[in-house]
Amino acid sequence: MDDSPIAQLLGAVDEFDVEAAVAMFAPDAQIMSVDGRSSVGSDAVRELLTDLFNVLRSSVHRITAQWHQQDVWIAEVEATYELKQDMLKITRPRAFVLRDGADGIVELHVYGAHEPLLGDHHTEEGDLRLGGRWIPPL
Repeated sequence: MDDSPIAQLLGAVDEFDVEAAVAMFAPDAQIMSVDGRSSVGSDAVRELLTDLFNVLRSSVHRITAQWHQQDVWIAEVEATYELKQDMLKITRPRAFVLRDGADGIVELHVYGAHEPLLGDHHTEEGDLRLGGRWIPPL
């Protein structure tokens, strides 16, 4: 299933190709990211991806399992990020749930593990931090 919309999207993300990734989404697409942010529409998707790329030195997503039922794709993903700050390299498990439509990706929800305890709070900017380190949203 290498031609799945999840694989195509992650390919664009790993290449830091904002415009290619945004082009895969329907104009009114919705994203819910690991850090709890919700984005609706092409401009918001572009902003979320740009924010992500601005803090990363590299990104590698490896799909470890994938399912497809009608217009829904689900994938288990191993995400490895190298952060620009501190040149820290982290690997996190992710689950992607994507709903595809005639105009592209309609909805994308990204879930993660290694999230903070409920008592831990987001920073003022809305970033998710664990142990003082930023956790990428995709």
